[in-house]
Amino acid sequence: MNILLLSNGAPGYHRFFNALMQLFSSDGHQFSVAVDSEFSKDQNNLGELGCEVYEFSSFFSAHLTDHMLLARYSDCNLNSALLSDYERAETYKIAGGRDLQFYERLKSALLSFFEKVILGGEISLVVYEGVSNAFAHFAYFVCVKHGVSYKGLMGSRLPGRFVITDDPCAESKKIENIMSDISSGRLLVDKSVKDWCEQYLDNIENLTPDYMSFNRLDKVDIFKRYFNMEKLRKLFRIIRHLNDDHKHSFQIGNPLKHSFQMFKRNFYRKLKVGFVARYYLKPVPLDRFFLYPLHFHPEASTSILAGAYLNEYEVIRNIAFNLPQGTVLYVKDHMSAFAFPELKFYKKLAALPNVKLLAPDAPTKTLIKNSEAVITLTSTVGYEALLLDKKVYLFGRVFYEFHPDVIRIENPTQIFDLLTKGKAENMTVGREYNLDFLAAFYLYTRTGRLNLMASQKEAIDSAKNIYPEICL
Repeated sequence: MNILLLSNGAPGYHRFFNALMQLFSSDGHQFSVAVDSEFSKDQNNLGELGCEVYEFSSFFSAHLTDHMLLARYSDCNLNSALLSDYERAETYKIAGGRDLQFYERLKSALLSFFEKVILGGEISLVVYEGVSNAFAHFAYFVCVKHGVSYKGLMGSRLPGRFVITDDPCAESKKIENIMSDISSGRLLVDKSVKDWCEQYLDNIENLTPDYMSFNRLDKVDIFKRYFNMEKLRKLFRIIRHLNDDHKHSFQIGNPLKHSFQMFKRNFYRKLKVGFVARYYLKPVPLDRFFLYPLHFHPEASTSILAGAYLNEYEVIRNIAFNLPQGTVLYVKDHMSAFAFPELKFYKKLAALPNVKLLAPDAPTKTLIKNSEAVITLTSTVGYEALLLDKKVYLFGRVFYEFHPDVIRIENPTQIFDLLTKGKAENMTVGREYNLDFLAAFYLYTRTGRLNLMASQKEAIDSAKNIYPEICL
C-alpha cells in the first residue's frame, strides 16, 4: 500500500507521525510525505525518513491559477477551507500582502499539488491529524474526489480513547448510526463496554479528556517555555531558513517573524493575567443562569466546525440581549486560552448587561449542574452537560449534535424563543439513553492515548500502541 503522510509546522507532531510511518514501512508499505514548506521539512526531520518528500511552497511559487481545476472542485467549499489558516495568519500577523489573487492561486495550487502527489504516487491512504487546516482540507477534497482513504487521528473526549476520522462534520452522523443500531437491537454491546460506560458516567464529574492533560496551554510561565535546548535548536533552524520564499510558505510565513509573534503573544498573556483577573466575578448561589464556555482560538474546533461564529463577543452579545427575563449569562473563561484575547475583549464582555465573566478555574461541572442549560459553539462542556442531564444550545457542528437534548441555534434571531421554550420543557432522555449514547461514542473511538505533542520516546511508544488500531 502507498501511504502519504501530511506534515507541517504543528509543534512536535512529527515525532509521533514519523514513528508511525516507520511502523508502516516495517510492515512492507511504501510511504511518502507532503510538507507545507522547506522550514517544516527541516524542523520535522523529514530528510531522515528515507522517502520521497513533496514540498508545497516551491510548487506554489511556480504555479499559475488553473481556473478549470477550480471549476472541477466547485462542489467543495474551497473558500471555507481557507478560514482556519486565515484565522491563524491574522492571529500571528503573518498575512501581510495577500490579496484575492493570492488566495485564488493558493486554492488552485493546493488542489494541483495534491492531485499530482496523490494520483501520481498511486496513494491509497493519506494520514494526518483530523482536518484542521487548509493544507489538510485540500488534501481531503482530493481524496474524496478520487476515492482515496483519509485517516485523521484525533484525541477524543473519552480518556484512553482516540478517533480516526475523515470529515469532522460527519462524526455526529456516524455515531448516530451506531446509536441507532444499539437502540434497534441490531448491535449488541459487550458487557465490558457497558461496565466501562457505567463507570465513566458515575465519575463524569472527576474526569478530564486526555487532550486537556496533554496540551499544557494553561501554563503561562515564559522562562520554561522558551529558554531551553529545543527552542535554541529551533532558532538555529530559523536562521538557516531566513532566505526562504516566505510569501509562498503560506502557513508559517517568515519563521523568525512567526516565532517572535508566538513569543510576544505568550509574553503579553503572562503580563495580562493579573489585569484580566479583575474582570472575573464569583458565581452567586441565587442566580438563574445559562452557562457559556469561551473557546480556544485559533483552533479547528472553531474555524472548521463553527466558522460562522468565530467572533465570540458578537455571539455572547446576541445571547445577552435575548435572555429570558430573570436569567443571566455566565461566561466561563477557557483554561487553555485565558488572557490570550486583548484586554478590551474582557472589558467589553464585562460591560454587557446580563453577563458575568467567570475565571477559568471556576468549577465547570458544578456550574453545569446549577445552570438552566449550556450554550456553546462546539465545546466539550456541551457534551458533559448532556451527560449531567442538562440541555445544550448549539451554534456549531460537533459529534454530539444528534443528541435529543441538543437544540440547534440556526439563526441568532431564534435565541430568545428557543431559550424561553426550552425552559418550559423537560429533558427528553435519561440515564439509559445516555449510557447507549456513551456506548455508541465508545465504539466509534479506538483504544489508545493519543498525545501528538509527546517527547521522542513517548511518541515512539504511543505510535507502537496505536498502530494496530490504525491498521484495522
